Amino acid sequence: MLSTPIASPAVIFEGLKLLGHTDIRWLVIIPTLLNLILFSAATWLAAAWVSDWLNWLIASVPDWLEWLAWIIWLMFVLLALVIYSFTFTVFANLIGSPFYGIIAERVIALERGLTDKTPTSTKALLATAWGSFRRELQIIAYMLPRTLGIALLTVMISFVPIINILAPLIAASWAAWSLALQYMDYPGDSDELSFTQVRQRAGKQRLLSLSFGLSALVAAAIPLVNLLLLPATVVGGTLLWCREYSEI
Repeated sequence: MLSTPIASPAVIFEGLKLLGHTDIRWLVIIPTLLNLILFSAATWLAAAWVSDWLNWLIASVPDWLEWLAWIIWLMFVLLALVIYSFTFTVFANLIGSPFYGIIAERVIALERGLTDKTPTSTKALLATAWGSFRRELQIIAYMLPRTLGIALLTVMISFVPIINILAPLIAASWAAWSLALQYMDYPGDSDELSFTQVRQRAGKQRLLSLSFGLSALVAAAIPLVNLLLLPATVVGGTLLWCREYSEI
């Protein structure tokens, strides 16, 4: 059992080790290849966007605030990294959701010792895959308006000296909560809970949820390694769900 929120990153590394399991590894290959294409495009666009905006931002700093230029630079880079990690994860999970739903189902069976009850027929696997994809669209519908609101708030704050330091903290907190919900929803859906019920359970252990979500955000920010850490986070989130949330 995980007793402290700081222990939550450990389940991602545990998930990484489980990716080679015979019941899971074939489900990782296709979304990883698709995410490689997405990663290449997203990284190229993010690099160009950050470079242009950073040059404009530094040039717009008034002379009397030049001593704050390095803080503004660091704040902007952190904010850009949060946006990049969050956006990449959302789209990568949308692409991989048909596979990740099946992975969560397999991990739950392994964790609870129910491997003989894991659906293996093509019809059952396709039903799980389609259900996971539809559920992912539901999560995006929940996150999109709220993310736009948070983005507007952080942009407004970014232009206010001193206070703009809070911008990456606000963005990271929301991203961590959103990713926690996203990764908890795969096993929650497998346990036949609605997305609302998953949110309620995550809210009852908010600190643990935010800790795991932040770990997922950091994992998504590591270039190339994130291609394997994404499915590992799905496995880790499922393990965390089984051990800390399923009996709430």
